[in-house]
Amino acid sequence: MKKVAVVVQRCHETVIGGSESLAWQYANLLKDTYQAEVLTTTALHTSDWANTLPAGEETREGVVIRRFSVTSGRMPYWGRLHERLLADHKSHNSRSTREAGENHLLPWSLSLQEEFVRSQGPYSHSLLEFLGRHWSDYQTIIFVTYLYATSYFGMLQVPPGVSLFAPTLHDEEPAYLSVYKHMAHRARSLIWLTDAEQRLGHRLWGSLSGRTVGMTIDTARRPAARLKAPYLLYCGRIDPNKGCTELFDYFIRFKKEHPSDIRLVLAGKDDIKVPRHPDIDFRGFVSTEEKFSLMSGATALVMPSRKESFSIVTLEAMAQGTPVIANGRSEVISDHVNQSEGGYIYEDYADFANKLGDLISDGDKARRLGARGSEYVNANYKLERVRRDLLEVVASCSKEKREDHHAISEADGN
Repeated sequence: MKKVAVVVQRCHETVIGGSESLAWQYANLLKDTYQAEVLTTTALHTSDWANTLPAGEETREGVVIRRFSVTSGRMPYWGRLHERLLADHKSHNSRSTREAGENHLLPWSLSLQEEFVRSQGPYSHSLLEFLGRHWSDYQTIIFVTYLYATSYFGMLQVPPGVSLFAPTLHDEEPAYLSVYKHMAHRARSLIWLTDAEQRLGHRLWGSLSGRTVGMTIDTARRPAARLKAPYLLYCGRIDPNKGCTELFDYFIRFKKEHPSDIRLVLAGKDDIKVPRHPDIDFRGFVSTEEKFSLMSGATALVMPSRKESFSIVTLEAMAQGTPVIANGRSEVISDHVNQSEGGYIYEDYADFANKLGDLISDGDKARRLGARGSEYVNANYKLERVRRDLLEVVASCSKEKREDHHAISEADGN
């Protein structure tokens, strides 16, 4: 049986993260056709990327996991580099520059960019050595998420035109570093999660060969949670970068201006303090089944984040027949909502208040929106469809087809 590897920064059943979930899902979708392996580090925590798990090999659910020690984690001065990146991005990418269609990528030197990627962590010398020695053992290697050293330096160990790249791209400051553009162009093909992510990739990195594959979503319906009052649900990391500070402000203001029994229920890790309010219910981590039950029983799921490459929880809520109220500044989520007609998008507080009020007052409309969202997810993100598309992309990386691709590139002078 031919082998396929998936490279990701960390892999463990306790890790909750979009790119980590994608890597594990893809390995499992491939394991019946290929010998699937995950190449990763011994780190668990993004704050320092410390070596927490033992290095070595294990097999879980039929997938081989090879873990390599982290040589350097998140270095102390990475924070200063990140602050500089934010400032330089703000000055370089002014609105006038964007509208003029000029180059958005930051004019940082190659050495500074690579230092940013390396010092962000996790940098694993042994993982890179393994890739350099053994890349030809695999039909292809899928690198998951663009941001980390595992993908950037890892792809440099593999000849151009061999690997696949699933960037999980967000419109965020690091994406404007040109090293990521050059990394993307080394891949044989890109795996996009949504059409909106692909459009962003083309805007930032130019024309790229690729296909929208997506992820599978659990579409089995769950019994609705029975809480004492109707509720708006947020699931995920409670973080200002996810729009949660604005969400708290909007909800508390809505309760003052529109008295009702609606509550805000939060499930996830609190990276910021949750306001003390009689109508805000913070539940912390919940089990998968409790999460789905909460989704099924909610008046709506709220998604305030502006930066998403897929948004698993949005689609999971839709699959449960629950309408979604989402920040319209996220192109990815706006696409989901507009294409499904399974909810509303909002642009500001007034818009948020109007849309939430509409769902509270008109249960029939909420049910119609929820039904449309469920139809959309079942049509686009069921396991059979995603597996078929992923297998087709991997099959395009056979040795014979790689040689044909190389010959065409040589003829074109690339």
